[in-house]
Amino acid sequence: MSWTEQDSFIIGRDDHILVTGATGFIGLRLVESLLDYGFRNLRCFARASSQTARIEALSEGRRDGVRIEVVKGNLLSREDCVAATRDVAVVFHLAAGRGEKSVPDAYLNSVVTTRNLLEAAASHKCLKRFVNVSSFAVYTSPSKSSRGLLDERCPLETRPELRGEAYCFANSRAANNRPLERI
Repeated sequence: MSWTEQDSFIIGRDDHILVTGATGFIGLRLVESLLDYGFRNLRCFARASSQTARIEALSEGRRDGVRIEVVKGNLLSREDCVAATRDVAVVFHLAAGRGEKSVPDAYLNSVVTTRNLLEAAASHKCLKRFVNVSSFAVYTSPSKSSRGLLDERCPLETRPELRGEAYCFANSRAANNRPLERI
């Protein structure tokens, strides 16, 4: 697709884009796709322990002005979130907890991290879009037929705490940006 065909995009190709979870399976492919679409200013947020060589290699040898900045940090740190979201027009939030089994850990690593990132991005007053990528685990399916379509149009779980899955509980709260209420 040529850049002239991309008039419907909400940002220009030189605007800053932040991708959290950029070193993961989906994150790496998203970064590649953004580059294929002509976006040239990508900031990739990764945990301090993440291997970033594959992300960094995407900008090597390119002569088209592509800039991939890798930022290592912790989304539980408000300071790290503020630094990562500076000058960012679009955030793709793909970072997820590491399969926490307890509700408090899952909540901390899904809801709190998402809130920190949202607040930091909003503080700069240049954010145009925040894309929060979650999981099908947050959608309810009791009324869906066995072969029916399960997608983002399906309702979210109304009582995710009853499923007994910490990940589902925390991600449904993050998707709604709802605080922890009494259960």
